[in-house]
Amino acid sequence: MQKISVLIADDHELTRESLALLLDREPGIEVVGVAADGRSAISMAKSLQPSVAILDVSLPMINGIQVARQLRVDSPRTGLVMLSTHDRGEYLKEFMRDDSAGKAFLLKSTLRNTRDIVRSIEDVTAGRTVLDPAMVSKLTSDEGVRLSGALKNLSPRELQVLGLMAKAHSNRAIAEALFIQPRTVEHHISSVLAKLGFNSNGERHGRVFAILTYLESTGQLPMHEGDVEQAAGDMSSPLQMIA
Repeated sequence: MQKISVLIADDHELTRESLALLLDREPGIEVVGVAADGRSAISMAKSLQPSVAILDVSLPMINGIQVARQLRVDSPRTGLVMLSTHDRGEYLKEFMRDDSAGKAFLLKSTLRNTRDIVRSIEDVTAGRTVLDPAMVSKLTSDEGVRLSGALKNLSPRELQVLGLMAKAHSNRAIAEALFIQPRTVEHHISSVLAKLGFNSNGERHGRVFAILTYLESTGQLPMHEGDVEQAAGDMSSPLQMIA
């Protein structure tokens, strides 16, 4: 099996070297380069064409989000993993603005072990999208939901359920929050997926797309029209934001 080649860009030497050391120990991953600033990251990525680039948001010279945008031009097949110290919603929105496939946005504070980032590397390599559940929870609000587009056919209860899904609530947690039975939650989720047209992709993928549709429809994750549908069946969330 061919190894996933990874480029790491972080201005903190200890962070990038430690991450490189940890990832090099993984049998399916090969770290092909490390960079200390955005300009070097762009140059190295253009030359190395890595499978995945891990970028710190706050890179000097050229920030991580601008680097990611340039990499999509120079190395369109390179998956992008953005690491951030700050849970600022505008970072996520700007990173996901043009497209979301093959991208992961993770908070350094929520990474528990090497496996978390390895899983994200594997997913963006496959073209999937990974959203840190802490960021999703921060961005999601029940207030001001625009009942237009895909959400207009949902009942008030289904909209409540979908909002809680987007806040990383499990089925049991949703049931407790709404004082209903878990089986009733399952029924509502099935109805939501069916109305949004995602049930044919399997519940796991469908739930991710339902959440992304919710974020887009509420103006909290701008996406181009059709992005969610076009990527259907090819996205999941290894960080269990929908578990």
